[in-house]
Amino acid sequence: MTKQAEPSYQEVSDQLDAVLSRLQQPDIQVDEAVKLYEEGLALAAALEKHLQLAENTITKLKTAAGERV
Repeated sequence: MTKQAEPSYQEVSDQLDAVLSRLQQPDIQVDEAVKLYEEGLALAAALEKHLQLAENTITKLKTAAGERV
């Protein structure tokens, strides 16, 4: 079984932009809007995870280099 690579920050950000764009369309139905809202929340959480991992990596690198965090 092969593990799929997680999408990059930019890919997730682009997906969220697409969801937001669709939500702004005047012809969107309520059911689709709710589904897209849920998808947007999941994408926002994934972006937050990316940012947290990046922050943790930077903190570790600074600590390893002897810098004060």
